[in-house]
Amino acid sequence: MGVVARVNAGMRLATEGFAFLRRQPRLWGLASIPVLFAMLSVGGAGSAFWLHLDEIHAFFGALLPTLEAGDWWTWLWVGPGKALLFLARWLAVLLSFAVTFVAALLLANLASAPFLDVLSERVEAIELGRGAVASEEGLLAGALSSFVSELGRVAFLAAIWLGLTLAGLVVPGAHFVTGPLLIATTVAFLPLDYAGFALDRRGLSFADRRRWLKAHRPTMLGFGGIAFAACMVPGLNLLLLPTLVTAGTLLVARTDPSRGAS
Repeated sequence: MGVVARVNAGMRLATEGFAFLRRQPRLWGLASIPVLFAMLSVGGAGSAFWLHLDEIHAFFGALLPTLEAGDWWTWLWVGPGKALLFLARWLAVLLSFAVTFVAALLLANLASAPFLDVLSERVEAIELGRGAVASEEGLLAGALSSFVSELGRVAFLAAIWLGLTLAGLVVPGAHFVTGPLLIATTVAFLPLDYAGFALDRRGLSFADRRRWLKAHRPTMLGFGGIAFAACMVPGLNLLLLPTLVTAGTLLVARTDPSRGAS
């Protein structure tokens, strides 16, 4: 397939994941648990962001220069400059809002990790025609392992976010670059996170995962982009965790990343 076709295939993965779950009523109970965690996490994050919106807006305003007009003719550039700074301030607020919501969903991923792991295993078993193999006992037995793995993924992304945020605070004007980089990094990371449970079962190293990501870059871009955009839709974002983990599992089952592992 061409690049555009592969991007489109990645974007369709989310709808394929939803359709897969809709056809499997036996998975609905398991899939509902992450939805509950997502509602609590996203609801809390959204409420906190709204309560501190004025402080967040003022924070980004303090990072930008202040333009003052002297003589009347200086408004020729001060006026447009103020308008651009106003837009830049609210753009920074919107970017931080987007990152906050994705972070809330990743925290819900973390809390839901044992359940999502079993869901991913059952989805893969059905997709590959093996039948359900995960037992309820396996849910408890694999809880610690799946939780630790998901914690590692969330911590990795949090470290990148922290580094870019600090760079934006320390280097004057860097936030114009670090803001888009935060989104680009998140879009690139989301496929690895939602496919993480299936990749963990194959014992792939981080280097192997990066090679898999690079080998299917257009598909990953489409999947990560649509996942990030969907996370911003109120209401829909609360239903995404099981759907996107299902989509990531289907992606792993279809591409078999273990074949190229070292």
